[in-house]
Amino acid sequence: MVSCGLKTIAVFLLISVSVSLAQNVPDLLLDELVKEALDNNPGLKAARYQTLTVKTKIRQVKAWEPPQVGIEFANTPTDSFPNPLKDQMETDYFIQQKFPFPGKIPAMSQSMESSVSMNEYAAMALENSVIMDAKNAYYDLYLVQQKILINRDTQNLMREFADIAKKQYEVGQGIQADVLKAQTELSMLINEGYNLEQDKRVAEAMMNTILGRPTDQALGRIPDIEKEIQPTPSTDLAAMALKNRHELMAMTKNIDMKNAELAVAKREYYPDVMLRLMYKSMVDATDYWSTMISVDIPFLFLSRGMVNGKVEESRMDIMKAKEDYRAMENMTLFQIKAAVANIKTSSNTISLYQFTIIPQAEQTVQSTKTAYQTGKADFFSLVDASRTLLKVRLDYYTAIIERLKSMATLDQVVGTDIHKPL
Repeated sequence: MVSCGLKTIAVFLLISVSVSLAQNVPDLLLDELVKEALDNNPGLKAARYQTLTVKTKIRQVKAWEPPQVGIEFANTPTDSFPNPLKDQMETDYFIQQKFPFPGKIPAMSQSMESSVSMNEYAAMALENSVIMDAKNAYYDLYLVQQKILINRDTQNLMREFADIAKKQYEVGQGIQADVLKAQTELSMLINEGYNLEQDKRVAEAMMNTILGRPTDQALGRIPDIEKEIQPTPSTDLAAMALKNRHELMAMTKNIDMKNAELAVAKREYYPDVMLRLMYKSMVDATDYWSTMISVDIPFLFLSRGMVNGKVEESRMDIMKAKEDYRAMENMTLFQIKAAVANIKTSSNTISLYQFTIIPQAEQTVQSTKTAYQTGKADFFSLVDASRTLLKVRLDYYTAIIERLKSMATLDQVVGTDIHKPL
């Protein structure tokens, strides 16, 4: 018992400190958090650096292979070994350069430029995902905060019921079991409050992670967000998504990149040219110079299999890229339909709970309380009414969060804020 009491005191102190810290930090505003996430999210920073890294490769593929220069000591007597300069009769100086077949470098450049565009769109897609994650974390934290407030209200209500049960018992109109039942219900609510405080810390850690902050950094209170619920626009969301979704744009650039890689592979059939210029310095003869031109022969049977394999591999990559695009296109249309359906369902739920179910549950609690005080209802009916009120209030806020999350999903899938004027 002592251990349990100490644990309760420790948890109470921890909650008190958390509340005190929260009061010293400003309220959390969604727009500010989204901006901070876009500026500081580590994964998003990494994606942007990846795009810059790929951009540097354009200069690399446009460059030729470096020229080679060399010197050769020829006609040196064997008895001069290992000194090549002793009694040597000829010194050859040369420079050589490999020239790629016309069209190879432009094709490689086109492939890399498409890769850059693909990475840029992928980074934009990640931005939308980070925005959605920040919104969802914000809504999850808000829901936990509301659950804590509802839990405290229910605790106060149960304390009121416990006082009523105690007075009824003292005047002989109730039984001790009612008092014990009220105390048990209150203890369960207090324990649930401890669990909710832990859920709050987890939700805050998730938000801090998305923002790139230390996970234990204190966060403020989220203001009422019910007013943020906006109607679903009547525009063609499917057409907007197919036009604006950055994942689809990235996949389109991926197809372009694969087509450019196919062009590069086909140009492997054509030979590169090697040009060498040489100057020969003779000891006992007239100096002279020479030129050598050599070409690759990739179309012979010895190497043709390698080139054919590259071409076939590129064709398969194109087919895969196109099917990936179709899969994402279908997933986009499904996600829109699912989100819109969820928005409609949660909207109906919100309206029903706000104007019908919650008022009815509140009236039931008051009516049952009066009936219990006059001996027309038992205490279990009163407890059941309070449980129902607790559940419907939680369901109401859960429906609000589900609708807001579905709107965030629509923004992410469509690729833009659907409530902003186009």
